[in-house]
Amino acid sequence: MVRFIIDDRVVDKTKPVGIKVICAGPPRAATSSMQAAIERLGFGPCMHMAHVLPHADRAQLMLDAAREQDREKRQKMIHELMAGHASVADFPVIFFAADLMDMYPEAAIVLNQRSSGAVWAASAKESFEFFFSWRFLATCLFFRADRLWYWLNCEGMSWCRRMYGNPVPWTTDVYDGHRKWVLDEARKRGRPVLEFMPEQGWGPLCEFLGTEVPDEPFPRLNEKETFQVIRRIFIAKGLLSWAALGVGVWTSWKFGPPALGYLRSVLGAYRYV
Repeated sequence: MVRFIIDDRVVDKTKPVGIKVICAGPPRAATSSMQAAIERLGFGPCMHMAHVLPHADRAQLMLDAAREQDREKRQKMIHELMAGHASVADFPVIFFAADLMDMYPEAAIVLNQRSSGAVWAASAKESFEFFFSWRFLATCLFFRADRLWYWLNCEGMSWCRRMYGNPVPWTTDVYDGHRKWVLDEARKRGRPVLEFMPEQGWGPLCEFLGTEVPDEPFPRLNEKETFQVIRRIFIAKGLLSWAALGVGVWTSWKFGPPALGYLRSVLGAYRYV
């Protein structure tokens, strides 16, 4: 299964779980590893962007929430998006970290990080640049869920410009700005934050969350190859879609007028029968 394209996970949204862990780091800061680790520790299911993008309704809900200025209305949308989940990681927290802190005052806040802003920026650029470009828009033009991914990315660029002073998401300005914003928002609310990297292993995370250390290695998932595969799939899908449109237009132009003329002649003949 290719994450971000297919999601067959079933979550009971009627179950009153509530978010217990907020993994507040940006995408490409070991968010998939964090998701696996948090779920292994019993705080699942974990909401991740891979469980939003394949679903047009969820992507639309997240986009609407990101654009909503009214705090009460926005948090109602966030609550609907998070329904049935016990934790959250990846892109949703970019927009909603402060809201999540207010909505779930008992949730533990883990700021997952990379070794440096420069390392993160290089990784994020390699993974995401295509999905913020006109080429991605051209490939996804015929597919609603894919178009919503593009518009969410555009909203992300607006957020980065407004919050961190740089519209380019894969920069050290954004990485450092997001870290400062999360820490400041947590400090305002008197909330402790664990700044964490997977290289540190289970110890600091389990101590912070008050859980036992599993007798297994810390998950190390890397989505770099996944995004390369996804990019190729989108390009192939886009080329096929435009080719199908071209064939349809050419067929209509080539055979449409003769077919219309024949239809008129048949209808005319029936008129005099």
